[in-house]
Amino acid sequence: MNKYLELVGYARPVYRKCELCKRVKDVNYRLDVKNAESSVMLVGSLDLCKHCAANIGEIIQKED
Repeated sequence: MNKYLELVGYARPVYRKCELCKRVKDVNYRLDVKNAESSVMLVGSLDLCKHCAANIGEIIQKED
């Protein structure tokens, strides 16, 4: 699953809404979702705060 879901950190946090918890705060990470047939093509992305990125990171690592 790690090749289909990739957490990417921003160089600087951006103040906007986290797309997981829906709170407006500093967004530090982006979760890239890639195509299941070809893990090279990007399907979409989610902007995540630090807390939500930590939770998603745990889920991604447990699934491997």
